[in-house]
Amino acid sequence: MLIIAIVGVVFVCTVAVRLVPRFIGPEAAVRAYFDALAGRDATRARGLLADGSAIGQRGPVAGVDERADLSLLTEGTLHDPGYTPPRNLTVGSTTWTGTSATVQASYDFGGPQISVTLPLVNENGMRGLPSWRITDGLLELQLAAPLDDRLVVAGRTLPIRGTQALVVFPGAYRVALPEHPLYGAKPVIAFAGGTLASPSPVEVRENVRQDVEQQVRTHVDACARRNQLAPPGCRFLAGNSVPVKVVSWTIVRYPELSFTVGASDTVSVTSNPGIATATVVRVSGGGASWQETVRVDISGTVRAVDGKAVLSIARHG
Repeated sequence: MLIIAIVGVVFVCTVAVRLVPRFIGPEAAVRAYFDALAGRDATRARGLLADGSAIGQRGPVAGVDERADLSLLTEGTLHDPGYTPPRNLTVGSTTWTGTSATVQASYDFGGPQISVTLPLVNENGMRGLPSWRITDGLLELQLAAPLDDRLVVAGRTLPIRGTQALVVFPGAYRVALPEHPLYGAKPVIAFAGGTLASPSPVEVRENVRQDVEQQVRTHVDACARRNQLAPPGCRFLAGNSVPVKVVSWTIVRYPELSFTVGASDTVSVTSNPGIATATVVRVSGGGASWQETVRVDISGTVRAVDGKAVLSIARHG
């Protein structure tokens, strides 16, 4: 009998412990909510949010438009290293109004405190015990995609059209561009309920710059080996009012390239002109020779082909 009594006491205590976060007081519900986020338990956190019907609203979660994208309210998001849960929770004053209440709380991410007011409703749980749930416990994550309408948010690639707000749990989220062989940007940390965040500036990768610069040098050198007034496919030419022929080309300075990242996975290339000199001789009349100095311009586009940067040079206009 003693063993049965002890087991019964343990069972009652266990049940009581399980009921405390959810059924005793709005403050406990708020603490349980942030404990679930700290434990990266999206299912438990969702369970502490009221249904839309509890406040006469359409949609699965109170305080959220029924058309909202809830795809980040998942275990995968919270378990991703790109998500940082709130910490150092402080629960302040509580205001009661019949079956509803508001709780003042604050938390941080190692910096300034963030204060929130969380409304709750009593949905009457098991055996009539109070079942407090938060009616506005989610926040907006304001994001802008600088390119291609895609961002990686806490490990998940999402379509982002211009500036967009996502519905998320309180927390900090790592936001990055999808991996691309030509360009990248430093990830940023976006805070739920905070200001607009965007990974920028977007810059061409250093190895791509070097590869394209080498391709330009190879192209220009190949042009210079042709003893022609206007080497075919080349962006420089010599000319004079009298008939001449080119003896040789010398590249004095290569073009200085500039890169601009654009949409559709392309990078545009323009340049400050380089300089080439052509040694020319008169076709007739004694074969006098002299030098002409001309500009060497380069422009075109770079695309990734099998993961490598390939430059397509625009024709001379």
